[in-house]
Amino acid sequence: MKLVRAKKHLGQHFLTDLNIAKRIADTVDACPAIPILEIGPGMGVLTQYLVTKNRGESGRNRPRISGISA
Repeated sequence: MKLVRAKKHLGQHFLTDLNIAKRIADTVDACPAIPILEIGPGMGVLTQYLVTKNRGESGRNRPRISGISA
């Protein structure tokens, strides 16, 4: 797996705690009528939970981290 470093000077932080990601996904699942767009999914920690609930799309426009999330 490719190592991705957050650019702290730009305020970047990556979600790595699976418990928090699951809690976020469970919370947004309570509002199924609202579409979700995850911008810059990073390593896909939150994405994996949103996809299992058929919620959300992810988008990225930086090739630096392409290929990390499935």
